[in-house]
Amino acid sequence: MSDASRRTRTQKWGWGILISVSAILVLNGVGLYFLSASPTTFEQDTGVPMAEVRQAYPTVADQVVREGQNVSILLTSLGLLALAVAVEGFRHGSRWAWNSTWVLVAWLVVGGTQMLLINGRLDLGGFYLAFAAVALLGQLLARRGLGR
Repeated sequence: MSDASRRTRTQKWGWGILISVSAILVLNGVGLYFLSASPTTFEQDTGVPMAEVRQAYPTVADQVVREGQNVSILLTSLGLLALAVAVEGFRHGSRWAWNSTWVLVAWLVVGGTQMLLINGRLDLGGFYLAFAAVALLGQLLARRGLGR
């Protein structure tokens, strides 16, 4: 029997959830890259209109935009890495892939908690914590030894 045929339907669902969460994180990172340059996003993040900051400190406004874009590149990269690991887990049910996806779950929990408690962003913190719950569900379902 191949690895794929020995996995249960529940495990396949778990890996599918992890693939979906990872793919959405990739799309989220790509979208945030372009939203980072938006004056509305700038004001939402800083509390000051971009035009005011640009008028007084032109290089600072550009730096804030670049930092947002750098974070979105890192988010996209993490999503791509998690996607590759989840696809490996889906195909082969590898124990290393299952163990590695705990990084995704932990990152979502830490990132969501930081956004919520430190930055006071209920929208972003809630988004990442909800994704953490979905990823945790996928992680638990993908575990070996669960029923059909």
